[in-house]
This record gives sequence, structure tokens and C-alpha cells, in this order.
Amino acid sequence: MVRFKNRYLLTEWRWHDGRVDESLTDSVILGILRQCVAVNFGDAGSGAAHSSVAVKYWNATTGLGVVRCGRDVHREVWCGMTLLRDVKGRSVTVRVLHNGGTLRSSQAAALRHSREAYERMEKRGAVRAEAARKGSSAATRAIDSLQP
Repeated sequence: MVRFKNRYLLTEWRWHDGRVDESLTDSVILGILRQCVAVNFGDAGSGAAHSSVAVKYWNATTGLGVVRCGRDVHREVWCGMTLLRDVKGRSVTVRVLHNGGTLRSSQAAALRHSREAYERMEKRGAVRAEAARKGSSAATRAIDSLQP
């Protein structure tokens, strides 16, 4: 029996205007990723990545997401995200913070980066201390509940 091997990419989406867009959901991000791969790698790249790409976690407040993709196309997905510059008319920079072979390793990295993101937001004055604690605990629960 052949096992389907995956990669989990922890991504950070930084908006240049600094605003939070709650209209970006898992399905919208998935569509954006598929479109990026299609634009940069054509029909062959899009076809290879289409069935294996999935958004396992997305937090619009912190801009963190976990993307699952096939091991054979993870470099194309990574490259497509890195080349992304504009979403819905807003300038964005996407970085891959962690590349893991298991969801568990990506969960640990996501928890660490989520806490750091809420601390940064609190220091900047974007959220109050109580809202940062609530957001951090909600993100922790959501990340812990991820299933492979």
C-alpha cells in the first residue's frame, strides 16, 4: 500500500497597511493559493497541486496559517505563496515560517508563532492585554484541535 506523503507549511501573511481583514477565510485563502500556483506554474503545476493543497488552519487576526500540500509539489506551493504580492487590492508579503513533515510539528511551531504575534500586537497597541490573552487562548484551542 502506498502512503500519500504531505508537507505542512506554517505561513505568515503580513499586510502592508496593517489592517485585519476578517473576510479572508480558509476557502478564500485556498482559492488564492491555487490561483498563485496556476499563474506561476501553469496548468501542469496547477493540476499537480490542486488535489493536495488544503488550508488546515487560518487566523485572520495574526495572519498565520497552516497549509497542507503534497510532498512532491510543496516547493511549487511555497514559491507561489512567496511570489504573491496583492490580495483583493491590498499589498501583502507571505513568508513560510516552518516546513514540517507532520502536523504535530507544525502545530508546535504555530503555537509558538501565534503567542509571539499576539505579544507583538499588544506591544504595538493594536489590541489590549485582555484581548491578546483571549485571542491567544482561542488560537491555542483551534491549533490543538487540528486533525490530520
